[in-house]
Amino acid sequence: MRGYSIRRLRALTGVALTLTGSYVLVSSVPPQQSVDRATKGYMLTPAESVGHYRKFSEHLQDLSTRECEGAPSNADCYVGRTEVGRPVREEAIGVEEPAVAQAQYQYGRRTLLVDGLWGAIADPATALENLFRAIDDGDQAFSGELVGSRVRFTPAGTDGVLMECQDADLKRMGSVKTRSPPAIRVPICVLADYSIVAAVAVADSHQIRNGSPGLTRSEVADLAADLYTSSRTKYWHGVCTWLYCNGKRNEQPYDY
Repeated sequence: MRGYSIRRLRALTGVALTLTGSYVLVSSVPPQQSVDRATKGYMLTPAESVGHYRKFSEHLQDLSTRECEGAPSNADCYVGRTEVGRPVREEAIGVEEPAVAQAQYQYGRRTLLVDGLWGAIADPATALENLFRAIDDGDQAFSGELVGSRVRFTPAGTDGVLMECQDADLKRMGSVKTRSPPAIRVPICVLADYSIVAAVAVADSHQIRNGSPGLTRSEVADLAADLYTSSRTKYWHGVCTWLYCNGKRNEQPYDY
C-alpha cells in the first residue's frame, strides 16, 4: 500500500449535466460548497451490517498522532504512530491525520467492500477525485480500470455529502479475485465530506463464474448511503478504537 503516487490531475474543462431519472451525469466533481461543514469531526467505524450484508472482516488503523497529546508517554505514542513513516498515500488523497477503515460484508453470494479513510479533509471534492484516481491506479483495495462516465447520486441520508459512482473493470476487490481474463464490471461509489472519504463496491460470485449482471449503480449508491449513516461516529479524544492509543498498543484486535 506504500509508495503511492497519484497521477497528475487532469485539468477540468467545465461541467456537462444530463438529467437521467433521479440522478445527474457529470464530467467533473461536484462543487465543494455542496458539502456540509457540520460533517467535520467524525470517524468511519464500519457498522456490523450494511442493509442485508453482515461484516466478516475489518481492518482499522490510525496513522495519525491525534491521540498522542496527553498520553502517558507522548514520545512512545509518536514513535508508534510514525515508525513506518508518514502516511504518504492517504495524505496524497487529501486526508490529514488519517486513519484507515476497511471492511468486507457478505450477503448470500455477494461481497461488499468498504475502503475508507477518515481524518481532516480540507477539500472533499478533491479527495473524492483523488480516491477515484487511486482506484484507477490500482493503489487501493481495488485493482482494475475505471470505465465510462461518473454519475452523481444523493440517496436519503447523504444530504451535504458528495457521492459519485462509476463502473470499473475489476480484477481484485479485497479478498475477491476474478479469473484473468476477463475482469468483472461493477459500479464503485465514492463518498466524501469534511471527515470521511470512502469507496464502496459489491461483487457477485455469479459475475465471476459466468459474467451475469451484478448490482446497478443506484443499488450500490443506496448501500453506500446505508454505510455512511450507520458507520459515522463523532470523534472525541481518547476514543481508543485503533491500533495505538494513549501511548501504548491497543490490545483490542482490529483484524478478525
